[in-house]
Amino acid sequence: MMAPMGADRARAGGVSRIVRLHEDDGAFDRAFWAGLPPSRRLEAVWDLALEYLAWREPHAAESRLQRSVCRVERCRG
Repeated sequence: MMAPMGADRARAGGVSRIVRLHEDDGAFDRAFWAGLPPSRRLEAVWDLALEYLAWREPHAAESRLQRSVCRVERCRG
């Protein structure tokens, strides 16, 4: 799977930190995502969704909505 256009440019300005596994409280991740505008966060989520779909269903042309239906009726009596 190829990286989206501009991904190399985005990585060049990346931010990193080394932390021991049991010392990570998640503050670094929260600060990183809070620093991005909502449009960029949504773009990142969409990229992850497309990556998941490509991994889960490699031959699917595009994502599909779930089509299950359920009907609930109140019991009469």
